[in-house]
Amino acid sequence: MHIHPSSSTTPLSQSAAVTTTPYREPPLEHRSDEQTYHLIYKDISEKYSAFNQQQEMGYGNKKGVTGDIDGITKADLISVLKHIKSTPFLLDQCRNSSAKSALFTKLYLMSNDDQGWNLRLHTFSVKGSGLGGEDSPHYHRWTLASQILTGGYVNVNYEEGSIDQPHEAKNEYSKYELSASKNQSSKDSRTTNFVSKSTMTPTNKELYVEGATHHFPVELAHSVETHAAVMGTTLTLAHTAKSLTNTSYAFEKNDEIIEIPQRKIESNVEFESILQEQITLLQVLRLSSDLNNFLQERRGQGAPLTPKEENHINDFIEPNYVETSLLPALAIYHLESINAVDHDDFSAETQIFLDDHMGGLDRDALNDLIENNQGDLFAKRLTIEVNDPELALKLNEHKNKKIDIGSSL
Repeated sequence: MHIHPSSSTTPLSQSAAVTTTPYREPPLEHRSDEQTYHLIYKDISEKYSAFNQQQEMGYGNKKGVTGDIDGITKADLISVLKHIKSTPFLLDQCRNSSAKSALFTKLYLMSNDDQGWNLRLHTFSVKGSGLGGEDSPHYHRWTLASQILTGGYVNVNYEEGSIDQPHEAKNEYSKYELSASKNQSSKDSRTTNFVSKSTMTPTNKELYVEGATHHFPVELAHSVETHAAVMGTTLTLAHTAKSLTNTSYAFEKNDEIIEIPQRKIESNVEFESILQEQITLLQVLRLSSDLNNFLQERRGQGAPLTPKEENHINDFIEPNYVETSLLPALAIYHLESINAVDHDDFSAETQIFLDDHMGGLDRDALNDLIENNQGDLFAKRLTIEVNDPELALKLNEHKNKKIDIGSSL
């Protein structure tokens, strides 16, 4: 059973953690990682109590459970991950409930067993498809809220139909019933049972991008198109409500699937490395936004910007800006620092800004992030050219909104 630790990191039930002593939330700048962890747990638990499953409405009269998490920031998540990494029993619990492959990482953060909700981080790699079933039509066992922290994807909804009705061949699938793991830490494969041939006809396609929290009702089938070459790495905060059933349904072109492996993480050493990767990625994402704000502010004050600084402002609207612009620039900046070479790409003020922000990053994790990104660039897995006209239109609409926001900073 997953438990919520008290402020002393001793396991307590949710009811035992309730106190009649008035609690004053510490100022943001004074919160420890542990305090942030507990405050997020407490906040979600309180907001989740407003969720009405039948109406698919929740806190703040928002759809589903989106209102539970739409105030959680990247800084909050960095603190949560740091607390998990430094707390042995949380480290074990989270490792047992997480999974990783070359293309998809699912990190368990916390849950409330009494209420049934769960909180995870999902990372979609730029290296291709194979997202743990997300790229095939499927139903969830629970209502889902997903906050996109970086990147994005096209969400596709479907209408299920009978194979006996007229349909296009491309919409024909094999329907499988998937068993739930006996518990989240189970290392056994998920078994599948073939149900029937079915049709899944797309009814809606919508681009989901950074900065929004989206509602996925339990009765609506969907799939995810990552378009990773254009969108870059996609990182989402996934919040699920209580499961309504022990089984779910997925639709595949293959009619001979017997089981779906559970890719679990075997050692704490490996898991600590994964946690640090996620911490560093989130810190780089914060650096990306902070750098844009810093440069926009200097431009607004009439300060001269270097050509490269102007490029960073212009490139910021690209979904894969971090991969195609920022990380390569940080790699060059780091090499110049090591070799005592002048940083001609950035002004003296921006150099102070970068030194201050990069000083708090784990150097090994940052080097790994840069090295992996360089491999993706050399393999031409990333591009700013969009060949899909529908996706191009949706991206242009998003970029125009992002420009409007940026110009008002």
